[in-house]
Amino acid sequence: MQAKSAEWYTAVALRNMFALFFFMALWLLPVSGMAAELEGQWYWQAEAGTEWQPFDFPHTPPLDNHDDKVWLKTTLPDMLPKDASLLMQSRDQAFEVWVGDECIYRYGELRPAFMAYGQRWHIVNLPKGSAGQDLRIHAYSPSDHNLGYFGKIWLDSDVDQVLRIFRQDIPYLMNIPLAAFLLVLMLIYAGSPAAPKRLYKSFIAFMSAFLVWMVCATNSKQYLFDAPLFWRFFMQLSEYLLPLLANIVIFQVVDRKGKWLMRWTVLAYALLLVGVLAAEFMGFNGMSRGLALFYVLLPLLELVALYAIVRSVHYGNMYAKAVSVPLVFMAGAGTIDGLSMYRHWYVMEGHILPYTTLSLCVFAAFIVRNQIKRERMLMTREKGLKQEVTQAIEKATTDNLTKCYNRNKLEVVLATEILQHKNEEEPFTLVMMDIDFFKRINDNYGHEVGDVVLAGFAQTIRQNIKRKDLFVRWGGEEFLILFRHCTGEEAMMIAERLRSKVEETPLHDGRIHITSSLGVASWHGAEDSEAKLLKRVDEALYMAKRTGRNRVCREPKNNMHWFKNLYSDDKTE
Repeated sequence: MQAKSAEWYTAVALRNMFALFFFMALWLLPVSGMAAELEGQWYWQAEAGTEWQPFDFPHTPPLDNHDDKVWLKTTLPDMLPKDASLLMQSRDQAFEVWVGDECIYRYGELRPAFMAYGQRWHIVNLPKGSAGQDLRIHAYSPSDHNLGYFGKIWLDSDVDQVLRIFRQDIPYLMNIPLAAFLLVLMLIYAGSPAAPKRLYKSFIAFMSAFLVWMVCATNSKQYLFDAPLFWRFFMQLSEYLLPLLANIVIFQVVDRKGKWLMRWTVLAYALLLVGVLAAEFMGFNGMSRGLALFYVLLPLLELVALYAIVRSVHYGNMYAKAVSVPLVFMAGAGTIDGLSMYRHWYVMEGHILPYTTLSLCVFAAFIVRNQIKRERMLMTREKGLKQEVTQAIEKATTDNLTKCYNRNKLEVVLATEILQHKNEEEPFTLVMMDIDFFKRINDNYGHEVGDVVLAGFAQTIRQNIKRKDLFVRWGGEEFLILFRHCTGEEAMMIAERLRSKVEETPLHDGRIHITSSLGVASWHGAEDSEAKLLKRVDEALYMAKRTGRNRVCREPKNNMHWFKNLYSDDKTE
């Protein structure tokens, strides 16, 4: 099992190393020397035929809020790479690409569509002879902050454009396995009885939404499933869910007054989510339009959450201290991404948010560490309770003086043996013992010496029987042994050996010698009972005492009845 586990871990480590080297090689792979980013001064016009006005691309042109179409224009370089193409991103836009007077690419219809047009990257192949010609883009979007925004447009060969797509995915592809590992770790530990269930459920929901968002944000997903509306819907849905679920996690760890504040932040995010979903399904492009309000509320509401956390940390809440790390990093990164991707104050390739996955490890490690400590504490407490229960049971079933079991234990064990062997004959045997003339010892030496003799007698017997044999103090100087899976004949031989040992063993520093009488009785099957068995073994002991003591007698046998005349049995003994 250990060898298999080691091989598995080795395989996982090698696979991860290979993936890391692959991503590094992909990142360092050189691009074509002819690659260029089409940036700088472009021109725009709201309608064809109006005057072209300059603006700084890749920022959006200064459109009016009522505009839903725009023309963008630039001039292609005089020298183009072989198999030249454009790599561009679109969000909720339909557009056409023109080179000179020819439309070379069209995506969607330049009119309203249900749930807009989703998010997608496009590789637009340029026709031969495009060098030095005007490049025009005619775009339509129901969302004013998306209209005319294409991010960075790259001019390169087809092969290098594909490599660029995968290079842009490296932050996601390196952090998705880490997020998945955290999710699996939380799922494993959430099953523990010591786990804070609500905290784990909240964190698992948050990590699930975070994983969905990272998958939706990748470019390579389009090769697996080219469904722009699907990816756009779930990416924006997860964007709204992430702060909502994160604040539910924070709600679980802050103090009482902090919980009051967190209720309002959670309610605000929940109302915003419900509102944008309703607007989306009513055809108003609510999820895209709502992002303007979302990225205004995000820093404000997270400052409220941070205040609740700081207040809890001040009162010694270490969970709140741990959750403050991912809150600061993720809220900051989300705000920066919003300013870049949706407000377009500056333009970046990809998002910063995936890099904050490591900050989640801080919180995950903290709650797992505290759970392990709690489990150890509970295990220690459980062990102590088990010891106390064991001691209580032993005290209830053990004779303090002789350390033998008492009648309570015998009743349980005897009932179990009878149940298991109800229809069998002689599967177990009882031996009852009595110290001969024990009253004389008490009279001559006192009860303290009598107690020493009882304890010494019990120790002698215990040393000469097996641990599985049940040794019971029946009462006073009488003892009883239950021999499992033992016939009457075998029990007679054991009883005789015990009798000899007692007679040979001096007690109380060698000053006292004692003898004992023993009776033997076996189980007789379905018609037998506990009461009959105990009566027979008592009769056998009585017979041993009546016929001279210091001897062993077995229960009488008779086909018509369990007993026969004691006097006739005396003669056989």
